[in-house]
Amino acid sequence: MNILDHYPDKKYDSYTAEELLQDDFFVFSMTCPTETTEKFWHKLQGNGEIDVDSYRFARYFIESVQVRSENIREDEKKTLWKSIETRNRKLREKRRKKRVWFYCSAAATVAALVAFGSMILYHENDNAAGLTRIEDIKAPDTQIENIQLILTDDKSVSLEGEEAEIAYREHGIEINKQATGLKKEYAGHDIAYNQLIVPRGKRSTLTLADGTHMWINASTRVVYPVTFDKGRREIYVDGEVFLDVANRDDRPFVVKTKTFSAEVLGTSFNITAYESDEAKSLVLVSGSVRIHAGNAKDILLAPSEMFTSANGSTQVQTVQTEYYTSWKSGVYQYESESLDAILKRLSRYYGQEIVCESQVATFKCSGKLDLKDNLEEVLSGIALTAPVRYQYNYETHILTDK
Repeated sequence: MNILDHYPDKKYDSYTAEELLQDDFFVFSMTCPTETTEKFWHKLQGNGEIDVDSYRFARYFIESVQVRSENIREDEKKTLWKSIETRNRKLREKRRKKRVWFYCSAAATVAALVAFGSMILYHENDNAAGLTRIEDIKAPDTQIENIQLILTDDKSVSLEGEEAEIAYREHGIEINKQATGLKKEYAGHDIAYNQLIVPRGKRSTLTLADGTHMWINASTRVVYPVTFDKGRREIYVDGEVFLDVANRDDRPFVVKTKTFSAEVLGTSFNITAYESDEAKSLVLVSGSVRIHAGNAKDILLAPSEMFTSANGSTQVQTVQTEYYTSWKSGVYQYESESLDAILKRLSRYYGQEIVCESQVATFKCSGKLDLKDNLEEVLSGIALTAPVRYQYNYETHILTDK
């Protein structure tokens, strides 16, 4: 019989988070879960046979150290199980009443798992090599035409128009400053996530329950918990977002992307991290940001600094922040930027196809565009200031060499 499917003969209704992290069955079923064990813990929560807050904190503690099980054979599981039992038995024998012991014992329990390097992978930093649950949330497979707010239980709300304003208030979710009857609470016991998907040619704002305000650019997906964890706030971004983060001294705010994560307390910054783009960046406007990127040393940014990650290397430079944040006000400023990069941004913003000849793609341009104008006017304006010719043909905007 699989040891993971063997229920313990004990009651968990009075267990604290500390006691759960000492429990052999709990630790093992969190690190090597099966469908049966997941149902077991879900049932206890549903029946009130375990303190939900203690369960969530203990589970979060194990997940936060980035332990992920690989394909472990049954004989390896038994060996690992014995190691955990031995480790926990010794810990219980030496138990002290100081609270600091809670963290030491939990870390030691997890360390027993990490010791099996051939079976368990440990990732110190939050990066693409060790995806956490929020990064595993998948986007819908179907083509998205309108802004989509995807709630728990696969419920979704389609929002027409080019822009939308979404806010999580005490009474529920508001859309375009109107009450919707949609509740922000989630009745389940596991961590649940919402998604906001903004397709090409659309934009949105999003106010989270903690007061953090976000401006979301076209072709962007944001994943965020229905309710933030007590320890920290965490979201995932694929695309471009400007954030004004509400300050919570005891609860860091973490923005994750495929290649790096940024940790802040109360800060405003612009993040551009489209999964399809090689280069990803973060521009800090105010406050401070700590960047975690792969195995490299953490980088602490100061205001007016930009962090860039591309082709496996990183860079920090001082910039004029308005060139990277003005889009949220409907203005696109650029300086010595390639025409190809400018057209790519415009294509996403307007949701229309724009192409240019290779001989003009590298032209360096500087200027300012009013994004409230229609695309034809914008491209015609570029053609007046750069040595290019603009034409529209079969639903495609084309720029060629004069």
